[in-house]
Amino acid sequence: MHLTTSFTLLFIFLSGCFGKHRRSSEPHLKILPSGKQEIRAGKNLVLTCRAQVPNLELIKDLKWFNPRGQEIPQDDRVYSEEQPGDAATALFIKKLSEEDAGNYRCTAIYASNQELEARVEISVFIGITWEDAPISQYASIGEDYKVRCVVRANPPANIDWLKESLIISTGEQYVIESDGLLIKQVNKKNAGTYTCRARVPQTGELEERDVRLDVQEPPNWVLKPSDVRGVEMEKVEFKCQALGSPNPKYTWVDKEGIDATEKEGWILDETTGSLTAFQLERKDAGEYTCIAENNAGRLEATTYLDVIIKPRVQQLQNQTFSVGKERARLTCKASGDPLPKIIWRKWSKNEPFFAGGQPDDDRIIVEENIIDAPDYTDGERKWKESTIIIDGVKRTDDGLYECQAENEGGRFYKSGHITVEFGPTFEDQLTSKEWSWDQRPIKLSCIATAIPNATVSWWYKGKELGRQDLDRNFRIKGHGPSSDLTVTPLKGEYYGVYKCKAENPYGIAHHDIELEEAHEPSQIQQAIIDKTTATTLQFRFVPPTDMGGLPIDAYAVEYKESRGDWGSAKRRVWPAAQNGGYILEDLSPKTTYTLRFGCKNRVGFSEWGAGQTITMPRRGRPEPPTLNTEQFGVEMEDDVIELNTSNSYELSWQIPEDNGVPIDLFLLQYYPVRKDTTGSADWSRVGDITKKEIPHRGNVRDTLDLQFQDTYYRIVLQAHNELGYSTESSLIIKTKKDRVRGGTVIAPPVIDNTSSASLLCTNLRVFSLVAIYIFSTSNSRLSL
Repeated sequence: MHLTTSFTLLFIFLSGCFGKHRRSSEPHLKILPSGKQEIRAGKNLVLTCRAQVPNLELIKDLKWFNPRGQEIPQDDRVYSEEQPGDAATALFIKKLSEEDAGNYRCTAIYASNQELEARVEISVFIGITWEDAPISQYASIGEDYKVRCVVRANPPANIDWLKESLIISTGEQYVIESDGLLIKQVNKKNAGTYTCRARVPQTGELEERDVRLDVQEPPNWVLKPSDVRGVEMEKVEFKCQALGSPNPKYTWVDKEGIDATEKEGWILDETTGSLTAFQLERKDAGEYTCIAENNAGRLEATTYLDVIIKPRVQQLQNQTFSVGKERARLTCKASGDPLPKIIWRKWSKNEPFFAGGQPDDDRIIVEENIIDAPDYTDGERKWKESTIIIDGVKRTDDGLYECQAENEGGRFYKSGHITVEFGPTFEDQLTSKEWSWDQRPIKLSCIATAIPNATVSWWYKGKELGRQDLDRNFRIKGHGPSSDLTVTPLKGEYYGVYKCKAENPYGIAHHDIELEEAHEPSQIQQAIIDKTTATTLQFRFVPPTDMGGLPIDAYAVEYKESRGDWGSAKRRVWPAAQNGGYILEDLSPKTTYTLRFGCKNRVGFSEWGAGQTITMPRRGRPEPPTLNTEQFGVEMEDDVIELNTSNSYELSWQIPEDNGVPIDLFLLQYYPVRKDTTGSADWSRVGDITKKEIPHRGNVRDTLDLQFQDTYYRIVLQAHNELGYSTESSLIIKTKKDRVRGGTVIAPPVIDNTSSASLLCTNLRVFSLVAIYIFSTSNSRLSL
């Protein structure tokens, strides 16, 4: 029984072995690698289908089919390739996904009629994949927030949550959900790092992801935008600021919702939220909204921009009126927003015109109106018009008038001219009389003042020169507004009255110019000697009774020693001077001179006259020098000069006459003084005297070293020669109080005013005491 069973089993096993060997030797297809393929998603896979047949050349149509029964497409990710000479084809699948899972077939035809097929199963499993789990997430304070963590895995993964390494369980604050961790009523303590942990028990796979959660606060206004006024072509700044976590981002938009920074020259400071607009235009006016937003919220606030249009003078035309014109008008039209104020001012006056009548001239009225702007203007509806109206135009109304338009945006200036036309006058005519002599040509000039310019003609003895009188001794240059007539007086008949005639549409005017024949002046009436020194004489002259028709332009003297003749006389000529001080120098002391005097005009010299004989005094001490006081400072009362310095000044003087003996030095003395309190005009010395001997050698200045500020000084200067000192030239000065040094006044030394009688009494007392002592000593010795 047992033996039979054993044989039976052995037979079955051998049959199976023989059957298997028989099938493997039959034609078939083999897929490598063999068996079920379990591949992780994202990996690449290649399968090779090879024919197992006796004759490889009989294999045809070797193909792969996907799980949907479709032939494998030939694309970049899934495709097949035949293996040349091997009766095999390879299937390539790159980056496997779940859609690629299933049964794949490999088919072929052998020997034209035998179909071969092999199958393989591909299983795709998915590892832990973070599909929606950002590592940085933001929650708004006071609101619920779900920390997102969506995990994909096949088989599915189990999810755990941790915060700062501590496990989180569902409770009042947290709720663990399939797609994340829900946090209720988020507060600042909920900020931190959360760990999303994924586990797949079947595969033992474990992954963790740290998520940083920041708790955000929505923006709150720190500075809401306010309405803004800006000036065209200038810049304006919109201010807008909010606080939040994270810091909000700012956007400014116009009323159309267009970003304001798209405008040219508009710049946003992304840190502060300030928007700066450069070179504003009229079209920029309107509403603008500041938007401050972060992940926690959004704020909006609207402001209005008002663009101030700078004033411009649009129209101001020059005007021409005749004298006496009624209701003469000069109009200025100006634009701007707001409409400008218009102020009129004449260039020759500082005071502006007032609206309405003028207090100093009731002929002039200023009227103002608001008018419609012309159609061609850009966005302007109204203009300001101001008109100066003059009743009874005068010549003084001629000139430039400035129209000033002013508003918040600035000022604009433009000037218009009023030209006043009038008939000719000779108000600028300089001469009405001319002289000639010895047939010399003389030019007579005529200047006519008129608007429009006058035409000038010359007339003599009732005839118009150059037309009715063609005498070649008359030459005319110019016919207006100035004209010159050159006359060559060959005879006496050319001397007389010439008439200049000026004419324009407003009238005719005449001006007479008398031409006289000039001659030398008559003798001088008198020569008066004002000052005599050992070597000089100073004169003034009484002019002649007849100056020959021309001004005296020079005086002269001829002089000689009394015993000499006029052939050897010397001459001195002085140009005529208004002050009349004429000095004759280099005379010899103790010498008698004979003098005669004359004068001259453009024609020639007079005859000599007004003779005098003068004996010069002997040599002597020099004259006193003259001190220059004008550069010292300000003249005060009592002829005191207040200096503009506190401690020094440069004194200068004029060199005096030396009276025949050269000056060798100047003696300069100065010292502090104080005015007597007795009411007299005397000054008393109260300090040391500073003396300086200044060698002459042309010196006419010296520096005074004044020790005390706010102090009176007396300055004395004398000239010296071999014969002695001149009399004193002196003045009183006062030094300035020194503000730089705090105004401290150094008091000058004061001379003790103790009377001589007091000093004498004191000396007598001392002498008496000494005498008593000597007398007592002598008596003591005698008694011994």
